[in-house]
Amino acid sequence: MSEPFKTAGLMKELMAKYYARGEECRRESIPVVWVTAVFPVEIVYAMDLFPYYPENFGALAAARKVADKLSEAAESKGYFQDLCGYARCGLGDAYTSEHLVGQILSPDLLLSCNTQCGSLPKWFEAAGRFYKAPYFLLDSPLIENGVSDHSKNYVIHQLQEMIEFLEVNTKRRFDFDRLQEVLKLSNEACQLWNDCLEMAALKPAPFGFFDACFHMAPIVTWRGTQMAVDYYRQLKQELEERVEKKIYAIPNEQYKIYFDHIPVWPRLRWFSDMFAANNALVVASQYTHSWAMKFDLAHPLQTLAEVYSESFVNRGFDYRVKLKLDFIKHYNCDGFVLFSNRSCKPNSFGLYDKRKQITELTGLPGMVFEADMSDTRFLQEGQVQSLLQAFFERLGNKK
Repeated sequence: MSEPFKTAGLMKELMAKYYARGEECRRESIPVVWVTAVFPVEIVYAMDLFPYYPENFGALAAARKVADKLSEAAESKGYFQDLCGYARCGLGDAYTSEHLVGQILSPDLLLSCNTQCGSLPKWFEAAGRFYKAPYFLLDSPLIENGVSDHSKNYVIHQLQEMIEFLEVNTKRRFDFDRLQEVLKLSNEACQLWNDCLEMAALKPAPFGFFDACFHMAPIVTWRGTQMAVDYYRQLKQELEERVEKKIYAIPNEQYKIYFDHIPVWPRLRWFSDMFAANNALVVASQYTHSWAMKFDLAHPLQTLAEVYSESFVNRGFDYRVKLKLDFIKHYNCDGFVLFSNRSCKPNSFGLYDKRKQITELTGLPGMVFEADMSDTRFLQEGQVQSLLQAFFERLGNKK
């Protein structure tokens, strides 16, 4: 990762406010609503409810290198190691008295969407039983090729049902004017976030994927609020200043790399340093671009249905390959690294086929490594390092 950002302190302050706000809502009897990372949270904010992201809790546990211990607590209750690491962290915290990163905030309601994967809905279903809280699944068809009017209308009806579910369980009325205000703020924050991600296309660049992993928390948690807009406006300004002052993400950038997709959180610095030592900047990922969204304020439910159901995690093989190719072309990448994440199976299926196809179409070197995004018990550092060193050698030979 690059030289420390001035906005890093602001980001920590903003996230501290987020978690403090959750505790305040609990004391003030404002409903706490569990949501998934790629979810129409704008509806939750429009009803002045508090959206809580248990996936973020899992990522935090992973970054602090305690995901394995929380996972073991879940496994002791019969949950398998093959489950998503985030889920095992959340379930483990529910069952243990030793809260290694603070206790997960219990839900009053749970909202999940199956566009990301099949594990999240089952995790939330289990959590709903544990916390005795009502649960709503926002169902979306898998979009293999084009988007049909039938599937789009189906998701719109699901959103209408979800709004009714929230009104019944919170005794609050939904306001479409308020939703448009929230969507406007989401648009601003998402555009600023995208502007920051675009800085990685410069060579040398002031910003890369590992930096984005650090700065992405507000676009997930505070999306739809003025705080997210203010934060990314400041981050963009700082990046522009870095370009002027020639402060770059790595000192001697020679190669630009596409990475797919979630990082290995407990070894984020290890990976970042290894790429930097080989003058390679990881510039883009489908993961961090998942929140570079754009909404149509004139058609709020339609745009929510389109944006959240048509995200890459709910698309077919050919679309995902094309999206990777588009990133590689746009960022002028010299190679690509695909992470076969045992915790995120929908994003890991077919990666060896994708590697072969992308290399055949672009001529670029690529590699696949296997690990887990949170649980270090499944990371063989020596093996991954050997694979990466071989990859870096091929990059050098290409030049």
